[in-house]
Amino acid sequence: MSDLELIQSGTLVLCSTDIAAPPMTSVVDGVRVGYEPALGRALADYLGLELQWVDVRRWSDFVPTLTERRCDAILCNQAITADREKIVDFTVPYGRFDEGVVVRSDSPVRSAADLVGRKVGAITGTTNIALAASFAGAEVVQFGSGDDAFHEMADAAIDGTIDAFVDDEIVLPALEATGKLRVAFIAPTGNPYGIAVRKDSDTLRTSLNGAIQHLIANGMLAEIWNNTFPDKAFPL
Repeated sequence: MSDLELIQSGTLVLCSTDIAAPPMTSVVDGVRVGYEPALGRALADYLGLELQWVDVRRWSDFVPTLTERRCDAILCNQAITADREKIVDFTVPYGRFDEGVVVRSDSPVRSAADLVGRKVGAITGTTNIALAASFAGAEVVQFGSGDDAFHEMADAAIDGTIDAFVDDEIVLPALEATGKLRVAFIAPTGNPYGIAVRKDSDTLRTSLNGAIQHLIANGMLAEIWNNTFPDKAFPL
């Protein structure tokens, strides 16, 4: 795999985060666990490469980490969007994920119609902003891309600064476990997630595409999915 033009010969360096976002990705006692880490290991194994992770904590740092060649690819919660495709290229999807609206546990909000006149938070630069803006009559409140924006939104919902916030469905169960928040409803957006690579990484993207397609064909990706999301049907 020497023709992949990796930043370290023989090693696939993937950008992620060590911020806990189970079951998608987490670092527990020094071990990286979740759907994306399991996928990363399977891809590296198939390609015959060592695997190394580089963590960032700010959403806005993902693309610079890639374009400045501090990693080979981003494997962390990257929905494939037209705006992002202007800057990076994506592999074929390795999953499709819905989005959810979270409210305080005692909130009357149960549907999009209940958001009229209410403040709805979302992290800037994400697909969640577009969904928040689609709720007629709601006031969108943007949160920065800092390392704790997710928890800032949660705290704002708990203290009443905002009435609701949008985030990816897969990271929301942990919030409900606190007893202070609940998922009001799920929007079936089915956003495709891909691995982001630099615009000059055609060979790497082709190889990653082949690896993902192999994992789909032999059932390994479905197995990883079902082990991580037992209540959600494999979408590919």
